[in-house]
Amino acid sequence: MTFLQLINDLKQKYPTNNEVVIFTIVYKLSRKVKTKLDFMTYRNEPIDFNKTLIYKHLDDYFYQNKPLGQIVHHTTFYGSKIDIFKSIFEPRSETEWLTEKVVTMLKKRKDLVGGVDLCCGTGCIGITIKKHCPWVDMTLVDINKKAISNTTHNAKLNKVNVKTITGGFYQSLIKRKLKFDFIVCNPPYVDIKALDKSMTKYETKISFVNSPHSLDFYKTIIKNMSKLVNKHGFVAFEIGYDQKPQLEKLLANKEHSFYKDLNGNDRLLIIYC
Repeated sequence: MTFLQLINDLKQKYPTNNEVVIFTIVYKLSRKVKTKLDFMTYRNEPIDFNKTLIYKHLDDYFYQNKPLGQIVHHTTFYGSKIDIFKSIFEPRSETEWLTEKVVTMLKKRKDLVGGVDLCCGTGCIGITIKKHCPWVDMTLVDINKKAISNTTHNAKLNKVNVKTITGGFYQSLIKRKLKFDFIVCNPPYVDIKALDKSMTKYETKISFVNSPHSLDFYKTIIKNMSKLVNKHGFVAFEIGYDQKPQLEKLLANKEHSFYKDLNGNDRLLIIYC
């Protein structure tokens, strides 16, 4: 079977609007076809991998809800390559919106030079901020040791220098009396009642929820803001699409702004200190 025959067969078997997924997995499996240009060059040559592998990977993606990043072990985030270790949460496109907003704010506020990325996972947010705002001293924190290993790997991959801390934010930051100009965080905000096995089959449960109530992480950070963030700084959160009404009740006495994503859902919360 040639590369062209394989692609045509896969387009018949799987949804046609997911051509990018199909090609991404081909690029992962093939030794010589790594780009669309390579495909055009070698399209009439025999494939150089076991074709049963690609059917398995695509079945996993389309029918078993396996994230693409857990199949090919990398993704592109805000223009940068981010490798993804097994079971570590794959960065979602919504989080690029959070990152872009923070980068834009920092470019206007170059007096803010110390930041922390909480629940950093692959490190995609903090690493991207450091790449686009090199004057910022970034610290990345996660309770999962494997996530910190993933972050360290991606920092080297993207040639940026960041600090990392393994542990929960309270032990890592408050007990150490560390304070920053800003916090950025994509916390585990899924309601435990909404969690199902398909969500945690390939990614760790703590990436989605770490307490009985989906707002607990926000409450804890908001309660400790004065200990964590310097005056005139900010906290930037990704939020669940339906959490704005509940969060507003927690922010009655704090200056803040909500922002919608490209789909019109409330997705970003900025709290000003």
